[in-house]
Amino acid sequence: MMKATEQKTGMQTYLSNSRAMQQRTCCAAVALALAALALTGCGIGGSAASSGPVSVTGLAISGKVHGGQSPVKTSTVNLYAAGTTGYGSAATLLASTSTDTSGNFNITAPYTCPSGGQIYITAIQGDSGSGNNLNLAMMAALGTCPVTSAIVNINEVTTVATVWALAPFMTGPTNIGSPSTPQALSGIAAAFADVNTLVNVPTGVTPGLSAPTNATVPTALIYTLANIIAPCINSAGGTAGQMNNCGSLFTQTTITTAPTDTITAAMNIAQHPGTNVTNIYGLAATAPPFQTGLSTQPSDFTMAVTFTGNMSAPSALAADASGNIWIANKTGNTVTELAQNGTLLSGSGYVNHLNAPSAVAFDSLNNLWITNSGNNTLSVISGNIPLAANLSPFSGGSMSSPTGIAFDSLGHGWVTNNVAAGTVTEFVPAIDLTPTFSTYTPSATAHFAVAVNPH
Repeated sequence: MMKATEQKTGMQTYLSNSRAMQQRTCCAAVALALAALALTGCGIGGSAASSGPVSVTGLAISGKVHGGQSPVKTSTVNLYAAGTTGYGSAATLLASTSTDTSGNFNITAPYTCPSGGQIYITAIQGDSGSGNNLNLAMMAALGTCPVTSAIVNINEVTTVATVWALAPFMTGPTNIGSPSTPQALSGIAAAFADVNTLVNVPTGVTPGLSAPTNATVPTALIYTLANIIAPCINSAGGTAGQMNNCGSLFTQTTITTAPTDTITAAMNIAQHPGTNVTNIYGLAATAPPFQTGLSTQPSDFTMAVTFTGNMSAPSALAADASGNIWIANKTGNTVTELAQNGTLLSGSGYVNHLNAPSAVAFDSLNNLWITNSGNNTLSVISGNIPLAANLSPFSGGSMSSPTGIAFDSLGHGWVTNNVAAGTVTEFVPAIDLTPTFSTYTPSATAHFAVAVNPH
């Protein structure tokens, strides 16, 4: 377990007050993967920029470009390294080639890429049978450099999976990147890894090769979105406002400026999944190239992978610096740990004297703190002190059905009490983790959740 990455400054604490929320509705499965991705990638901890990656040599990359089931000829295939100067920063072009009449391409060695950096490939323009389409744009994520050898099938499915995974890091096909802080680089690496959960890049079908057995990948949604962008890809192109497939797609996916390529159109949907859902859903091909799409319109186009395994009324979660997810199981009296890709890490779950655990948070010293609403205590899973030495569960501070927990920049913990009217408990852990408690009454209502202002 790695320590938490957020650096919080300031002592301002926000409280959510609600007696009506005392009874939570909990699911047996938790949709975590893409939320964890965004949390890990956008952490604000750490400000020192790296001195720059070392360039290494990659080997050949080969594959095909398909629009639906048709090969795309004369498409320009570009290999990029993700930018490192900010979110959505300009990517670096590493190599370029074009497809033959059967849609095949080869990027030959040698080419250089930044060691440990993330690389991806795009197919721009080309002819899938209706003439050269200037608006065609598809892509696939390849992962961490160096990719020593790769086979890639670029199509609408790889495009959808890549765009939805990388949406927090992109502003367009040639602008995918993150800051160069360790936390941000770890986040974008996790996002690239998530692509392989959603899609099998060598074959262009969903789910991906790295999807764990306890994961349910939204394959029908992925194919539906592929069927939505396919009519434009398999056409002669167009612009927003025109009465053709590309014109309709670009009109319906306009946020501020109309997109002019299918990657940007897909990105607009991924970044605004609740916007114009009905009209976008109606764009799916009448004879879809991918037959296993949704049978009815979704409420939005949010994409989540659902994980199961040793969870019982999951009530809260937190992410550590490695991107692992920790879940409090309120009726199971355990905490479950999942890897960033959803693989179960905790076996039957961690117990450590838990009693209806309701909230979890990491402090800055590698320790996971858990509120126990069943017996009004705190438990801790320590990364620095053997569990046998821990004295938890701890009681004090007039905790009463604690339901939320957060840490400030001084390492002080704040706990909301949902039964004791108006009280908030503060605790300060000692070296052996034994906390000193204080109690405050900031209002006359029950408090349900707490957060610390990072500024």
